[in-house]
Amino acid sequence: MNVAYSASDLYSELAATSIASLLENNKDVDEINIFIIDIEISEKHKQDLLDLAASYGRYLKFLEDLKVEDIVHTKINVGCWHISTFSRLFLLHVLPETIDKVIYIDCDMIIRHSLKTLWETEMEGAWCMSADDCRGRMYRKDIGIPDESIYTNNGLMVIDLAAWRDNDVESNFVDFINSYRGDITYMDQGVLNGVFQPLKKVKLLPISYNAQTVCYDLGYDGIQACRKPVWAYTKEEFNNGIANPLVVHFTTCFMSGTRPWFKEDHHPYREEFLKYRSLTAWKEEPLWDNKTPPLKKLVARVSTLLPRPITYGIIHVAHVWAYPVTRKIKRILKK
Repeated sequence: MNVAYSASDLYSELAATSIASLLENNKDVDEINIFIIDIEISEKHKQDLLDLAASYGRYLKFLEDLKVEDIVHTKINVGCWHISTFSRLFLLHVLPETIDKVIYIDCDMIIRHSLKTLWETEMEGAWCMSADDCRGRMYRKDIGIPDESIYTNNGLMVIDLAAWRDNDVESNFVDFINSYRGDITYMDQGVLNGVFQPLKKVKLLPISYNAQTVCYDLGYDGIQACRKPVWAYTKEEFNNGIANPLVVHFTTCFMSGTRPWFKEDHHPYREEFLKYRSLTAWKEEPLWDNKTPPLKKLVARVSTLLPRPITYGIIHVAHVWAYPVTRKIKRILKK
């Protein structure tokens, strides 16, 4: 099994926690090779990560940082994200040519069960396997894909690298990024969906492989009310998937405001995160202080105090209409 991460020095702690959960729950896998795109990770933290892998008898290698803007030859508008998220689109630049398949995992995920079945799943001609994201029609329209298309989250992806090489998909990514002048809604996720969905080259995974924070903060009905998603899952599939997820994705959400490595967080899988953190060199380090800007803290607080229908109505307008429309207008004005 080949697994890839991308981590900075700050996020090396989260990468370590995720890797610990991966190794602890995949002892049934004969061979695991871990690759980390190194975004200025300190030598000490590199050694901590190497020692962690070695303690399980697993291989870990650091890869050079990708200079994504040099690859695409344009400036990328990253907004509140980091340009390193685009690294997963250009893994061919850094992974050994002998590797034909890899599972990419975000640092802010914990693996709760074995991924052996996932690794052995037939891709059936797909170039990528990932779980659906709860986005509405406006987000599909923004990247030029049909309303009925699935729209997946890039947090966990099984990638057929051989197919990416054979079909020169990176050139398609570069062309897409340049066609949007480096300003794509939801960053590399918009790129992958914009390129692959029209070609029908994404195979859908159950939501249990990418149970995001919003799934727990809002639930199925709350997501329906707030986001009006074009869902690929039934309510039963959704609820069963998040009840005992294989992979938990600690994404941000306006309702909770923080994530489990922050003090006083209340995510339902916080204790499991801390359990895996205790297996790393960061086990004695203090949890992070909540430095969320006051306005975001206020939004999180108010959203929990208001009656749910009012909160959902406000978020519906903001998420389904205001945000995508504002981005489209901004892009038009930049032309």
